[in-house]
Amino acid sequence: MAVRSTLHLINRHRLGWHVLIGAVAVPLAIAIAADISVPLGQRLLALGTLAVIVAWYALVSRQVMEDGNERWAMVYFAALAVAFPLLLAIAPLSGTLMFALSPQLFVMVTRWRIRLPLLLVLYTELAWAMLARGGVSRYTLAMAGVTILVPMIVTILVGAYLTGIREQNRKRAVLIEELTTTRTALARAGHEAGVHAERERLAAEIHDTLAQGFTSVLMLAQAARTNLLRDPTAADGQLDILEKTARENLAEARSLIAALAPVDLTGRGLPDALDRLAARHTRDTGTRVEVSVLGGRPGAPTGTDIALLRTAQEALANIGKHTDATTVRIELRHARDLMTLAVTDDGQGFDPATVRGGYGLSGIRARATGLGGTCTVLSAPGQGTTVRVEVPLAPAEQAARGPQPVADLSTTERTEPGR
Repeated sequence: MAVRSTLHLINRHRLGWHVLIGAVAVPLAIAIAADISVPLGQRLLALGTLAVIVAWYALVSRQVMEDGNERWAMVYFAALAVAFPLLLAIAPLSGTLMFALSPQLFVMVTRWRIRLPLLLVLYTELAWAMLARGGVSRYTLAMAGVTILVPMIVTILVGAYLTGIREQNRKRAVLIEELTTTRTALARAGHEAGVHAERERLAAEIHDTLAQGFTSVLMLAQAARTNLLRDPTAADGQLDILEKTARENLAEARSLIAALAPVDLTGRGLPDALDRLAARHTRDTGTRVEVSVLGGRPGAPTGTDIALLRTAQEALANIGKHTDATTVRIELRHARDLMTLAVTDDGQGFDPATVRGGYGLSGIRARATGLGGTCTVLSAPGQGTTVRVEVPLAPAEQAARGPQPVADLSTTERTEPGR
């Protein structure tokens, strides 16, 4: 990943390196051709050598800059170490070629233990050419120090600075690539979590609406079949109830598909929806259900009303299937910033600690804790059952305060000897 990012950075500016060697080689070729103090044959040899160096660069630069092949870079500079002194011996002006060769060295070779020897070889050849032409004297040594040693030191410092910038760019490119990968992974995880949460929600909704409705339809169909020959009038009434139940279940299914509020809440408040739910349960099972509303009616979010209505639906469904109750009481209480729904029956009761699995109570708990509330099941064998859900009326404020401790959101479940 790091090598790929570095190569991408080099390739992005590869045209600039071509322009640089052209900007140095073309004026140098003109200067060599115009130097009449050098015999024509030597000038042609110098121009040919310069052309070979440029062609060698054109041949090797693609391998080095695009593929990051440092071996080719060493071969390239090894060949230059042979051709460069020949060019210097013919045309001393060829020392200006170092303006192109030094940057290439820092781009093509990444390891300092290879850079420095190659750089020393090239500058040593340049110094040899100067001393060979001017002789060894204090003046030529001073000139070599000024024109070779100082540029070499500056080249090393600038090369180190550019190497640091390139390393920072490489790390930044790697970091951006890692952040992009992490963001993609987080987005995927968030999507999967959302899908899972939506599946859980739909499972609870289907269990509390469609599954219960189908259970009622099945029970009514069985009762009608039993009475069809013995008491046609009773069977006809049961078929009417079955048809109403099927229509209500169909409306719930359409509401669920459209992601709307429950049918019982459409255009009505929660107390009215509870009254309709109680009447329907009494009609389908014969069990008397009483509804009482205590306290004022503050403005509650639709999600709170839906959760409490679903709680009542699930509690009544469990009562009809398991408790053999004769009387059920639904109590909705508004107390300041808290709404409480309690569903109490006089059935056979059970031990909450023995209940495992199923969507019923777990769905009630999930809805309550999702709104920052609690669910309490009070029951004992032979002493009836009470399911109580308490939900705060300011979920938005709780969300602004951040996640609550687990203990605050936990669902309590206990068995009491009596109510």
